[in-house]
Amino acid sequence: MNVRHVFCLRFLRRRMVPVVLPVAVASLLVACAEEREPYPDIITEMADIHTDHTGRLCDMLTDDGRHYAISNTNIALHRPDTVYRAVVGFVPEPATAYSSPLSARIYALTAAQVLADSTAVVRHDPTGIESMWAEGSYINMQLTAKSQGGIHRWGYAVDSRVMAGIDGRRSARHYLSVHHVQGTDPQSYSITWYCSIAVPAIPQYQAGDTVTVTVHTFTGAKSWTFLP
Repeated sequence: MNVRHVFCLRFLRRRMVPVVLPVAVASLLVACAEEREPYPDIITEMADIHTDHTGRLCDMLTDDGRHYAISNTNIALHRPDTVYRAVVGFVPEPATAYSSPLSARIYALTAAQVLADSTAVVRHDPTGIESMWAEGSYINMQLTAKSQGGIHRWGYAVDSRVMAGIDGRRSARHYLSVHHVQGTDPQSYSITWYCSIAVPAIPQYQAGDTVTVTVHTFTGAKSWTFLP
């Protein structure tokens, strides 16, 4: 299977935009109102989503390790047999004796970018950040850069790596920073970017290491430390 974690980035000139599903949400709301059924409680999580040989979504793996088959299989993306990274709004469906894996219906998709090692070209143009968290094999972040809809480039830099030893065990501390190139895009209104760092892909990372990620914001540098 072709693993493609940069979801829609190369197709959309490195801009991340919401994906419009071929599901009429307005129609769903009308149907719910007519049938007097409550609107479903949608779960929103970061996940890796997979397409089949036709390019349609077939299953997804959430960061906490839950595997779902996707029941509304009419959702088509760009490439067959590909892994995409996204923020997924979904509702799990009732399990049956034959449900393996569990199934879920997708209601919303927003593109996310898996950041590449950009140490050789690193820049720290300021950006806003709403949150950062670690789950599964990823460090995720919700960034809010100022934009007029132009092209931004994202990545991460390996600033330093410090070896340490605890009780005779080898460990390392990896210090990363978010690479951001504003380019010629004027700093106007805030646009949200969802980004992830694949922890196993960090150079020389081993299980048990700590990772510190620094973001250069409009009010100065802010750091988060994780033991993924």
